[in-house]
Amino acid sequence: MNKLQETIEKYGLPIADKIQGNRYISAITNGFSMILPIIMMGAIFTLLSSLQIGPYQDFVSATGLKTVFSYAGSFTTDLLALFTVYAIAYQFTIGRGYQKDAAFVAPISMVMFLILIPMGVSKTTEAGEVVNIGAALSTGFLGSKGIFTAILVGIISPTIYLFFIERKIVIKMPDSVPPTVAKSFSALIPGFVLLFIFSLIRYGFSFTSFGDFNSWLYALLEKPLAAITNSPVSFIILIFVCQLLWSLGIHGYMVIRPFLQMVYLPLAVDNLAAYAAGETIPNIICYYNWATFVAVGGCGGLVGLAILMAFCSKSQRYKTLGKISLPSVICNINEPVIFGAPIVLNPVFFIPFLFVPIVSFILSYVLQLTGILPYLSGVALPLGTPVLLYGWLEGGFAVLVMQVVIILLQVIMYYPFFKVADKQALLEES
Repeated sequence: MNKLQETIEKYGLPIADKIQGNRYISAITNGFSMILPIIMMGAIFTLLSSLQIGPYQDFVSATGLKTVFSYAGSFTTDLLALFTVYAIAYQFTIGRGYQKDAAFVAPISMVMFLILIPMGVSKTTEAGEVVNIGAALSTGFLGSKGIFTAILVGIISPTIYLFFIERKIVIKMPDSVPPTVAKSFSALIPGFVLLFIFSLIRYGFSFTSFGDFNSWLYALLEKPLAAITNSPVSFIILIFVCQLLWSLGIHGYMVIRPFLQMVYLPLAVDNLAAYAAGETIPNIICYYNWATFVAVGGCGGLVGLAILMAFCSKSQRYKTLGKISLPSVICNINEPVIFGAPIVLNPVFFIPFLFVPIVSFILSYVLQLTGILPYLSGVALPLGTPVLLYGWLEGGFAVLVMQVVIILLQVIMYYPFFKVADKQALLEES
């Protein structure tokens, strides 16, 4: 293990330092750090709302606390992309040495991001009537699904803005005008140009079958997955695509979920029907293999990493993050680690984040194939069901034990990479 850690430090760390030293990557990393309080608050309140323990759910539902707790998630994690574009644009502008302009660039970048969000929502009433509201702003891409667009806009918008500032293509005010007012006027020309550019982009996509940039992006990513069929190889491909996209800041699960559901959800229904009838469960792979064996602790299998952070960190950064995020990750709410470590665009954690879920699935599949593990029952379990309890409900004690094994596997596979990241963080703190 020490040899592997030394290899990572010798060959991987210089590459990681070079990547993270890039002004764009640095802005993204610092931006995620800036919104970490929002992510943590959202995760904690989501956990308080959705924790699947019977007496607790009865209590919060009866007292109205469940509704109270649910408000926080709607305006924190559900609007995560909106905060992300602001924070990245702000950090990028500061990184370029324009501290006084950052307060103007960040909200302008938010406007550019919102321009790309599709308008119009629809709702089906109890009578079955579909009601369309064209003037409403769809929130689907304001959360984690819109993170990639937020990253792009958070970098492109201030780059264009500062192009005009650096060349002094601005409205200049007399020296007698207060600095804040003068800066407001200097923001007008680059702001108008940005507004025109992003409006053109929005207008151009309105002529396509996708309707908007975000829908085009996800359709583009989903197209290669259309040939997915029922096989362990297809399942591994879905895992790989999901993890790779998450590493780039794209909500990977949103991309692969339609195909995961299309191919493997009917198999879960078959399993559940056989289970209810007391018959032999027919399908070794079903939709719930994902949450039971692949995403133990959310996409990336992050329970093990959170444990390492909470109990093995020497740096205060990771120790604090681990202790705060561990309860959420145990309930498969992984945003605190994804954006707090961060995992996104972090070369240090790229390899384990990509391969831990794949190894977990292959191990569980082999054990099911040999009869050591049972096939899953196909019971649909809600968000917030803690790991281990999730495994027990899906397949009994043997699957619960398997989830313990998977968590130990996560700890082992993340450990050398975590030690390198923790050492870096400790040096930064000192």
